[in-house]
Amino acid sequence: MSKLDGLAFGGTGLAAWSAATLFYAAFGGGLLESAFWFYAINAFATAAVVTFAFQATAKLTHTPRRKRLFPMLLFSTPGLVAGALVVARYAEVMPGSPDPVSVGRYGAYLMVAYVAVAASIFERAPHKA
Repeated sequence: MSKLDGLAFGGTGLAAWSAATLFYAAFGGGLLESAFWFYAINAFATAAVVTFAFQATAKLTHTPRRKRLFPMLLFSTPGLVAGALVVARYAEVMPGSPDPVSVGRYGAYLMVAYVAVAASIFERAPHKA
């Protein structure tokens, strides 16, 4: 994998985390956390979008399926580090969400997304008939 590919995975991962966090900041406290099923549906939808971003980057960089572990780490690390910083300073970063339970919900929201990305590297290639 080239340095440019590494930058592509890291940059796309940071952009995916940013989009997910901005979505949660805009709709988390009032709308997403109003009902469990609505929260769960949005968490899985976000996971699908983040996983799509990873898989699209892998396709565009021509990364073989069997060599996607390191790119997945490059993709996930910026979001996990930035997400940890947001969780540590949640009240300052997202003042519109006063409920202390929201910190855990935001963390779980991100973990669902990154577990989906990690699980996607074990996807098998389609069988040709």
